Amino acid sequence: MVRLVSLLIAVATLSACGTTRPTEDPRDLVVLVHGMGRTPLSMVPMGIGLRRAGYRVLNVGYDSGAPSVAEIAAGVGAEVKAALVEQPAPRVHFVGHSLGTVVIRWLLVHDPPEAAGRAVLLAPPNQGSHEADRWAGLVRWTFPPITELRTTGGTAVDLGAPPGVEVAVIAASRDGKVAVEETCLEGAAHAVVSSGHTFVMMRPRVIGMVRTFLAGEPLPGDSDTACADVLG
Repeated sequence: MVRLVSLLIAVATLSACGTTRPTEDPRDLVVLVHGMGRTPLSMVPMGIGLRRAGYRVLNVGYDSGAPSVAEIAAGVGAEVKAALVEQPAPRVHFVGHSLGTVVIRWLLVHDPPEAAGRAVLLAPPNQGSHEADRWAGLVRWTFPPITELRTTGGTAVDLGAPPGVEVAVIAASRDGKVAVEETCLEGAAHAVVSSGHTFVMMRPRVIGMVRTFLAGEPLPGDSDTACADVLG
């Protein structure tokens, strides 16, 4: 009899283990996507700031030599799905820099996570970039996605704003690669900070602005009026 009871307990225990599912983390997940020719290291300060604010962070890397934005976005999307299978989150936010912002918009337009939250785009070529027009012919063999950042006929221009997602744009006044007017996006909150293109994502002020916006507050900082003419 004792052996039978022990056997039943063991079977019940194994059955329970077999049906255990990942528990949902009460924290929102923030997905970070770096820019062209960069690595996840460039987004580490942003990740540290967001973790200190209580978020889970997924800092995704990708190959800038991939054939297209769509292919990069598919890889990012797969990592996001895997992270959510391992540990579901109430909401999934996105923060990207430069080319990474186009990848984010592609993903949110074509294959968004069910719990998509807010998105912050840092120095984004939303209207394409004249610098991409200038250099695409020379560097497309190394960085093919640059052709999709041109001001006409490129993914960056054609995508538009992701539906159902609140978006904030933070432009850099001394960018040199993406003009402030080229960062404008229909329906997005917009602000300009004093920064160059390369390190805008590492600036403490910018990290603070991202934290505030992801928390559900309005985008802090001075709103820029340049977009009125661009989008009008």
